[in-house]
Amino acid sequence: MFRKIKKKYQNFLKSKFLITQIEGDNEEYEILDRAVKRLKNPQGFSFEIGIRRGMGSKKIIDAYRKYHPKLKNVIHIGLDPYGSLPYIFSEDRKNSLEHNYTNLMKREMLINFSKKYQEYNFVNLDTHEFFKRFRDGYPIYSGTKKIIDKFEIVHFDGLHDLENVNLEINYFLDHLCPQTIFVFDDISSFDFDKIRDKLTEKKFKEIEFGKTKSSFEYFE
Repeated sequence: MFRKIKKKYQNFLKSKFLITQIEGDNEEYEILDRAVKRLKNPQGFSFEIGIRRGMGSKKIIDAYRKYHPKLKNVIHIGLDPYGSLPYIFSEDRKNSLEHNYTNLMKREMLINFSKKYQEYNFVNLDTHEFFKRFRDGYPIYSGTKKIIDKFEIVHFDGLHDLENVNLEINYFLDHLCPQTIFVFDDISSFDFDKIRDKLTEKKFKEIEFGKTKSSFEYFE
């Protein structure tokens, strides 16, 4: 009885005051941790497509803090439109009418990251808008204006169909650091062999292959 009352009270607080936690829906976030750990000469610039409740971005930032504590001015960009837009979960579900990623979720996410993640920079756009408007990089303002035009960690967790994943890859191929690691989520939801072949042609090497995630490394 007490547990039921406690749960109802927690749900009430969550709905009224946006009390939530940074959460995720994948068991292989350790691949993100190991990707950041692999960086030999870290620049501190990372990017995640598809934030939702933020666990991927949290893991990336936490890994920078853990493995590269002397690195200053780490910049992590999180891109997600939210807005209850239709979401492509896989090639087989391109016409999904599910609208799970609401503006309420966005506000909850921002509250959570504002508490202790100053590295986090949220961009409330879809990929098409972002790539069109920021072809030359993304501006960050902190004392001065700085254009972030190279990324060493990129987590691809947006729309899960081949067309959109290819669009995302093409953008970041033009914004590589001397060492860059791409991490892909939900790799069974589209023809991942085509992605692997494409990256191999671009001199990427697959370094981890899990049940849901895979990572590829590029060295200049």
